[in-house]
Order: sequence, then C-alpha cells, then structure tokens
Amino acid sequence: MKKILFIIMLLGTTGLFITCESDNLVFNTKDEPLLLLGVKPNAPAVTPPPAAIYIYSAGQQPNGNLGGRAGADALCTAANPTAGTTVHAFLSVDSSDLIIDLVPPAYRTGISVVDGGGANIISTDWASIWDGSIDMTLSAASVLGGGLEWWNGSNADGTLNSNNCSGWTSGSSMTIGQMGNSNFTNSSWITWGSLICSSGSNYLLCVAY
Repeated sequence: MKKILFIIMLLGTTGLFITCESDNLVFNTKDEPLLLLGVKPNAPAVTPPPAAIYIYSAGQQPNGNLGGRAGADALCTAANPTAGTTVHAFLSVDSSDLIIDLVPPAYRTGISVVDGGGANIISTDWASIWDGSIDMTLSAASVLGGGLEWWNGSNADGTLNSNNCSGWTSGSSMTIGQMGNSNFTNSSWITWGSLICSSGSNYLLCVAY
C-alpha cells in the first residue's frame, strides 16, 4: 500500500509527522516535516549589509577632551542624521581602538562611503579610504565647510597617531592632537597637521552604517 504523508503544522513551527502503512501509525514530532518543506529549523537570522557607510559632522568642539571613546560616540549618536544604527566617532583612540576598525571586515568593500545625506560619494568603499586619498573632499561632499579642520588622532593608513589628546580625554595646551583638513583628497584630508588640545576650532566627525 502506498504511504500517505500528512504534515500538520502546529503553531507555525512544530511539525507532526504521520506515516500510514496498513493499520500501523508512526508518530515523529521532530523537525523532519520542516526539512521536507525546505525550512531549516532554528536557522539564524541573516542581517543584510548596510546600504551605505555615512560620514557626517557632530559640530565644532570646545577642545580635544571629547570624553574618550564613550563620550565622542555619544556626541555622534546625538547628531546622527542618517539611517545608520551603528554609530562611532571617526577617531583613533588608542592602539586597540583604531579608526580603520570602526567598520567590520564584512562591510569594508563593495559599500560606498557617503556624506550624511547620502548624495555624495567620498570613497568607493571603506578599504579605499586608507590607500592615501579619497575621491571627494569633505567640503565638496558637504560634510564640512571649506578649509575646516577635524580631530582624528590617526595616520593616513588608519593606524594610531601618537598625537591624540591623550585618547581624547585632554583639553590641555600641553597635549596635541592630529587633525585633517576638509579641502584635500590626498593624505592631508586626514594628516593635515597637529594642534594643541585646548583649541576650540576643530570639528568632530562621525561614521554610521
């Protein structure tokens, strides 16, 4: 006699597998019915990649004391104009907290780096930012005004520069911080020079995805 398979879905997830052969019934409450239907039980959710990686400004800062990583990230979260939900200050803080590592490896290629409004492409992807140049100046991309400087504490390759206002916890004239300039596409976009940390002229940039 042909076998007749019945699949009864209970609560949308649990299957009851019944095999009828002659007068014998065999019940199996495991996940075989779901597998027959091409459904993998308890499969982890897949997170889609972000549409873009955004760079935007959190405004001019009173000095280089940004409250360390936590304080700087909070400033960026408060200023976030983008659809990105993961937000960080665009800074290197110490040897274990580098600007290049703010975006995970899975997102470093194939996703454009754009301004906060998403209208201008600063770089084709995150990896390309660290090759010594960007595709559009930060001023042309409307991230900052012309000729403005921004704190970053970083080298052109995304590693830590020793001038970082003591991990962005110092606003003293006795410490200095590395900064970039919005008018350049070459390495000066991020390595324009250094300034005493008591200065109130520099901006904080942020990244979100």
